[in-house]
Amino acid sequence: MTDIFMQTIAVITLGCPKNTVEAEYLLGIFQEKGFKINNNLDEVDIVVIHTCSFIKAAKAESEKCIRTILDIKKKKSLRVYVSGCLPQLLKEKMSALFPDIDGFVGTGTLQYLPDLFFGKKIGRFILPPGGLNDSDYRVLSSSIPSAYLKIAEGCEHACSFCVIPALRGRYKSRTMESLVGEAVALAESGIKELILIAQDTTGYGKDICDAFVLDKLLVKLSKINGLKWIRLLYAHPSSITDGLIEVFKEHKKICSYMDIPIQHVSKNVLSAMKRPLNTSGIIEKIKRKLPDIVLRTSIIAGFPGETEKDVNELINFLNRGYFQYVGVFEYSDLKEAVSSKLKGHVRTAVAKERRIIMENVQYDIFKSKIDKVKNNIVEFLVESCLKKGNVYSIKGRSSFQSPEIDGNIILINDKPLVIGEFCKAKIRSVDGYNIKVYI
Repeated sequence: MTDIFMQTIAVITLGCPKNTVEAEYLLGIFQEKGFKINNNLDEVDIVVIHTCSFIKAAKAESEKCIRTILDIKKKKSLRVYVSGCLPQLLKEKMSALFPDIDGFVGTGTLQYLPDLFFGKKIGRFILPPGGLNDSDYRVLSSSIPSAYLKIAEGCEHACSFCVIPALRGRYKSRTMESLVGEAVALAESGIKELILIAQDTTGYGKDICDAFVLDKLLVKLSKINGLKWIRLLYAHPSSITDGLIEVFKEHKKICSYMDIPIQHVSKNVLSAMKRPLNTSGIIEKIKRKLPDIVLRTSIIAGFPGETEKDVNELINFLNRGYFQYVGVFEYSDLKEAVSSKLKGHVRTAVAKERRIIMENVQYDIFKSKIDKVKNNIVEFLVESCLKKGNVYSIKGRSSFQSPEIDGNIILINDKPLVIGEFCKAKIRSVDGYNIKVYI
């Protein structure tokens, strides 16, 4: 056994939940190979930075993080490796930008990181797209009793603003057997909430079954003992089937919640984005068949060619109240994306103004929705409980709140509650997107 097995490693994860899952797989692989895991950078020998570069801001955050860690490297003995989307995007430019990096791998060669630690050459600039789609090893990075389940990798869509197909390759579904097996293991470890993710979750199965079969996977997952909630993120409008909608009706474990990034509703903008043109009709259909479902979406403000008329059309659609949560993002002009070549780029100040207007519109809608259910009983999963003086500050989430993005349930109580347990309280008021409750 060589000295490297006695070394300690930290993984810094940037970006979306899909990156989080990959990082947890990497931690499992490292641990299985004998490395010690430690998040304290003062005590580690190796740092892996698992990067994101989906949008310009994410790319900048990844580069900033790398520079910060390389500054630490100048002061102590430390080896630094960079993995994921940034090396995949920049390829050979990585060495010129960051000559002090000890090694890097792209999205399709993550499993070879340990080889780099041993000094093996693995094709430094040969970076096939892909991802660490599943693994026999996983170390959960959070103590919260929720976990993400990545059901597929890659994307078949050609949205003009997105570089994911170039970074992650073609769509590749995991087998139902592997997904159910991992879900069972997660439930046995104490996970109560399973959150399904992929670049396009509703596209699941098309490549291996020649049909969208997310509904069948959900039925199988619903039978797993120990799981209380199953949540769906990143549903693509074009692959939401009638069968999927029916499964939401029939299975109580499936949260009546769906995240459907629509990006816009104006056909003018959707056409330029190369997105489905019937987005509004799909949302209307879902709300008609599932009137109580809570919907989240993402939209882009200031896309090239977007006019005031397009913005007003989008605002009018938001005002119909279909969505409870909306993430509004200013257009990110990543030069590697097709949209960077489009005409009619909107000034940054104008895009920001449009974003703020839409955020304000949506927040008023959110408050109105919560006001209508004030004093109703809500069930929530307890995620933290801190004593403050003579009371306890308790934080959790309801079935209509996804981690990190939808706010929390907030309770001040004279008695503690157990983390990982489900409790009930009455809705009192809102504080931002947090919902205050009382018992």
